Amino acid sequence: MACRRRFARVRRRRTHRAEGDDGVVLVIVAASMAAILVVASIVINLGGARHAHEHDQDSADAIAMAAAANLDSNGGSNQSACTAAWNYAVSDLGVAASPAPSCVNFAGNCVATTARTVTTTSGTYTLTFVNPVPDSNSLFAAQPATSSDGTACNRFGVAITHTWRFPFGQGDQTINVSAVARLTHGPGTVDAPLVLLDAHDCNVMSITGNSHISAVTSTGLPGYIAIDSDGSACPSGNKVIVDATGNAQMTAGAISMWALSTGNTARAYDPSDVGAGRAFNPGPVASSAPVGRSAMDWRYNCSASNGCPSGDSSAIGDLITADGGTGVPSGFTRWTSVYSCSPGSTVVPRGNWYIDCPSGLSTSGTLTFRGGNIVSDNSISVSGNGTLRVNCDVASSGTACPSDPTTTTTLYLRNGGLSKSGNVTFTLLETFAYFANGSVDLSGNSQLDWTAPNDPSSPFDDLLMWTESNAAISMTGNSDTVFDGIMFAPNAALNLTGNSGDSALGSQMFVDTASLTGNSTLALSPHDDRIMALGGASAALIR
Repeated sequence: MACRRRFARVRRRRTHRAEGDDGVVLVIVAASMAAILVVASIVINLGGARHAHEHDQDSADAIAMAAAANLDSNGGSNQSACTAAWNYAVSDLGVAASPAPSCVNFAGNCVATTARTVTTTSGTYTLTFVNPVPDSNSLFAAQPATSSDGTACNRFGVAITHTWRFPFGQGDQTINVSAVARLTHGPGTVDAPLVLLDAHDCNVMSITGNSHISAVTSTGLPGYIAIDSDGSACPSGNKVIVDATGNAQMTAGAISMWALSTGNTARAYDPSDVGAGRAFNPGPVASSAPVGRSAMDWRYNCSASNGCPSGDSSAIGDLITADGGTGVPSGFTRWTSVYSCSPGSTVVPRGNWYIDCPSGLSTSGTLTFRGGNIVSDNSISVSGNGTLRVNCDVASSGTACPSDPTTTTTLYLRNGGLSKSGNVTFTLLETFAYFANGSVDLSGNSQLDWTAPNDPSSPFDDLLMWTESNAAISMTGNSDTVFDGIMFAPNAALNLTGNSGDSALGSQMFVDTASLTGNSTLALSPHDDRIMALGGASAALIR
């Protein structure tokens, strides 16, 4: 009996301890659940913040690229780039469309050393847009700018500050991201026989009288006429394209105008000039971006100073270094040690010749250079019934030049230009000409046969001439004119006359402005494989 009572007491004590253990387990479980919830909230908050940071960075990248693709490659107003950035921010970040940033801050010409900024706050986002982005700008603090990053005016920067609110009440986190993109131009698929690079002026394309200019390609497909001027320098009532009489015509697959994309539509052209039998039919269309000169610079003059990203050699820069100084270039023979500065009909042996004539070289005879390169201190002029033949490998003045030279020639004029008139005949075969400060006068109705180098191994392949001079270029096209290759004169006015007939001019022309006068009928029809194909603007992310 005593044993049973003792066993009962032990069982009651064990039951009491078990009941006490149940309470401890509940406390432990509750504490563990709280800890798990805390850890889960931390993980969710950190994951959300990380996702928000990634989204903000992606948005900054996309906003910067959208803006950079709309930059004015000629260094003008970049209001449209700012507007493009804001529109993308509204669609991608979901910020309110109003109030929009004051993009007028980006009006006027770009000064590479002075960053223009605008900052706006919408909800939890503060956005700052920057253009130009100088090398010293804080957006390059983590990684300094390099020559492959383009020029300051062709960069657009975006900085975003986002107040991220944690969903589990652990306070706010400030997210800071940034991006810089640059404008890029490169070869594309559009054939444009005539490209007018003036950024802001009126009268950029002028056609008068009963003249007619047309742009096609050698395959017969339509060609483009591209006009970069935004019309911002036009006084009220003036136009970028001028048809002075209402009888002239311009025909192309498209007349592409940047002024139609910048809000200066009223200054682009006169709508009454559009229609059957009028100046334009169909009418001009808006371009996606100015063409600019970058594609040409990057093909033939790639350097850090023009933001060329490829690192290729600078053919123009190398040529200037080699031949643009004073005295006899290395590997050249002095002209006056052999010939007069006013020679009669002469066949000059193949080789490199340095023409050191103080008043320039002139002739009224047939002057034939059989091959090699030429550097001249001054102009080369031909008068009367004279003839200039370059890269013409024949033994006598009376022998016709071979149609396909075995080598190419470079003609470098340190001062002055190249001119013909009257009955003068020019034959320059596979010859590239560089004019340091002069230009060309190819007027008159006599024969002109000038072809660019046609050799992929030549650094000047397809290039007829290059000049940075603002001296006007005069050119007459007729049935005896062969002009085949790219003419690059970005600061020069081109004055065209003549009736090219079925022959057409096989040149792609990059000039500042152009005019066609009189009763001219001039066709531009370059070979597809001898021009710079254009594709508008794009953007590349650099930071």
